[in-house]
Amino acid sequence: MKKVLVVGGGGRCHAIVDSLSRSPQVSQIFCAPGNAGIASQATTVPVADTDVEALKAFAIKEGIDLTVVGPEASLAAGIVDSFREAGLKIFGHSRSATMIESSKEFAKRLMLEHGIPTAAYRCFTSYDEALAYVDSRPYPAVIKYDGLAAGKGVVIAADRREADDALRSMLLDGAFGEGKVVIEDWLEGPEFSFMCFVEGERVCPMPLAQDHKRAYDGDKGPNTGGMGAYTGLPFITEEDKAFALNEIMLKTAKAMCAEGRPLSGVLYGGLMKTPQGIKVIEFNARFGDPETEVVLPLLESDIYDVFEAVASAAPLPELKWKDAVTMGVVLASKGYPGHYDKGAVIEGLDQVRDSKVYSMGTALKDGGLVTAGGRVLMVVSEGRNISEARSRVYADIARIKCDNLFCRNDIAHLAMEYAKAAVIDGKAISQSVKDRIREQVPVLEGKYGRKPSLAVIIVGENPASQVYVRNKVKAATYVGMDSRLVAMPESVSEQALLDTIASLNGDDSVDGILVQLPLPKHIDESKVIYSIAREKDVDGFHILNVGALWIGTPCVKPCTPKGIIELIKSTGVPIAGKHAVVVGRSNIVGKPVAKLLLDENATVTIAHSRTPDLKAVTLLADILVVAVGKENVVTGDMVKPGAVVIDVGMNRNAEGKLTGDVDFESVSRRAGYLTPVPGGVGPMTIAMLMQNTVECFLERMKDKA
Repeated sequence: MKKVLVVGGGGRCHAIVDSLSRSPQVSQIFCAPGNAGIASQATTVPVADTDVEALKAFAIKEGIDLTVVGPEASLAAGIVDSFREAGLKIFGHSRSATMIESSKEFAKRLMLEHGIPTAAYRCFTSYDEALAYVDSRPYPAVIKYDGLAAGKGVVIAADRREADDALRSMLLDGAFGEGKVVIEDWLEGPEFSFMCFVEGERVCPMPLAQDHKRAYDGDKGPNTGGMGAYTGLPFITEEDKAFALNEIMLKTAKAMCAEGRPLSGVLYGGLMKTPQGIKVIEFNARFGDPETEVVLPLLESDIYDVFEAVASAAPLPELKWKDAVTMGVVLASKGYPGHYDKGAVIEGLDQVRDSKVYSMGTALKDGGLVTAGGRVLMVVSEGRNISEARSRVYADIARIKCDNLFCRNDIAHLAMEYAKAAVIDGKAISQSVKDRIREQVPVLEGKYGRKPSLAVIIVGENPASQVYVRNKVKAATYVGMDSRLVAMPESVSEQALLDTIASLNGDDSVDGILVQLPLPKHIDESKVIYSIAREKDVDGFHILNVGALWIGTPCVKPCTPKGIIELIKSTGVPIAGKHAVVVGRSNIVGKPVAKLLLDENATVTIAHSRTPDLKAVTLLADILVVAVGKENVVTGDMVKPGAVVIDVGMNRNAEGKLTGDVDFESVSRRAGYLTPVPGGVGPMTIAMLMQNTVECFLERMKDKA
C-alpha cells in the first residue's frame, strides 16, 4: 500500500485528494498545507507549498512513495528537481519545463517556432512603449503579465483607460513582480480548457472543460481565478478535439522535448475556437483550477496508476472516463477578487444531496467551517446532460448557508444555448411495457387456465375515438390477451348501454371494461362510468377507485397519470424530494397525477387557468406536468433549467398539425427531459391500460383462489 503526498491547498488539490482516496493502492494521503475541507480525506501538513526543503524532509521522514504537485508556484520553485535529486518519486514538471507557464514570452516563441497556432504578439518592459503599441491598434487589447500571476495576470482591455491601468499595474507598480508584458492580437470565439497527462512525447487527453473567469453573470466584472466550469462542450466537434490533440498538445510535447525541457505532468492548454480554427491562448504546466474539480470526478481508472507512470517515465495507461458531464460552481467571498472578509460561518454542507463539495479557501473555527479565502467552495454535480448537472448543482448550492458568499448563476450558459433536452421516448418505453406483459400472459394462462380479457365499448363513429379504440384493441392483441370490441350506434339509449355494461360486469371471463369517451350528449357519462364494476374499471375512473387513490388504499390507478409517473422514472431523476408542478386540475389527469407524485414523495403544486403569474410557479418546478389542452401555454422562459417536462396536451395548430401544451422548441433549450407530442404520453396511456387489465385479472384470480 502506498503513501502519497499532495502539495497544495485549494480546490484543485482537494479534487486530486478525492481521486486518490478512491484508489485501492493508496493507504494514506498527506496534503501540504491542505485546508479544512481536505482534512476530511487526508492528513494535512502545516508546510507551505513553496517550502521545498521542508516538503522534501517530510517526504523522506514519512517514507512517501509518490508526491503529486498541484500549484504552479511549487513547480516554479523547483520542487520536482529537488525531489528527483533526492531520489524521491514526484509527479510534476521540472523548473525548466514549467517555463511554458512561468514565461508567456517563452511560450509564444515556442509556438511560433514550432508551428503551433496562436495569436501574434509583442513583448514589452517599457510602460511607454507598451502603451504606444496599444494605442496604435484596435481594441480590445489582450495584455498578459509575463510570469506567474495566480490566473489573474490577463486583462482584456476594452478601452485606453483599462489598458493604461493594466500596464501601470504590471510594469510600474510591480503587482506581480518584475515587469514584462506580452500584448497579443485579439482573437474571437469560445474558449475552452484541454488538460493532458504528458510524459515526454507521450500524451494522454482528459475531457474538455470550459472555465468562467469573470466574477459576475453575463461574463462581466474583473477576472478571477475561475468562478465555475463544466465538461461536455457542445460547440466542440470530434474534429476540433482531434486537431487540438494532434496539432497543439502533441506538437507542444514534442517541441518541449526538442527544447531540452521535456514535460512530465499535466499540460493545460487554454484554447479558443476561432473562425480560423483552434488556437492557443496560453499554456499552463499543471492541473487547471477550477477545471480539475469537474474533470477528475469523471475518471473511472485508478489515478494512482497515471501519476506513478508519469513520475516513473513509464508508458501511460489507457484511461476510462464516465459517459456523463459535470458542472461546478464556485462560492466566493463577497468582494472577491477585491477586498473580502474572512471568518464567515458556513452551514448546510450536510444537506447537500447530489454534489461533491471541494474546499478552496476554508478553515476551522470553534469546531465549525468558516471562510478563509476569496474562492471558498466549489460545488460539483454530475448528470447525463448539462441541464441535469446544472439543475443538481444549483439545487445543492441553495442548501448551503453563508451570509458572505456569492456565486455566478449562469455557469455553462454557452452550453445551454447549444444543448437540447433529452427527448423521453414514450413509444420505446411503452413498447418495453407491452413486451414485458407479452411474456407474462402465457405464464398467467398456464397458471390460471385462461388469459386476461379486456372489453372495450365504443358508441358512435367519432373518428378520433375510432382510432383510439383500434389502438387499444391492437395493443391487447399484441400482448396476447383476449379482447372484445362492443360497437354501439350513436342513437343507442343510455339504458341499453347500462345493460351492456351490467352484462359485462357479470361475465366472469371479462377482467377489464373500458367505455371510450366522449359519449353522445344524451348519455350521462358519470352514470356510465360509475356503473362499471370497480374491480373491472381499468381506466381508474370509478368514484370508489378515485376515493381509494386519495386516501391511499389499493385501487386501479388511472392510465395516463400512471404512465406519466413511468415516463418520469425512465429519466433516472428521483421524484422524492423534488418540487413538482402540475398545470391543470382535471379529474382525468391533473388531480390524480398530483396525488401519484405526492405518493412518490414529491412536493406538489397544482396550478390552473386562474393561477396568477403562472411563470413564477412553473419556474419552481423540478418536474413539470402540463395538462390544460391549450397550445403553447408553457414556453421556454417558464421552465427551470434541467427540469423534467411532461406534455400531456393534444391540440391541432392552425396548420392542422398535432401539438402539445408546451412550446417544444423553446422548452427543449431549457429542460433536461421533455416528452414529444405525439409519441410521449399517448403511447404510455395504452401501455398502462394493458398493465391495469393484467392487475385486475390477478386481483380477481386472487379472490377466486
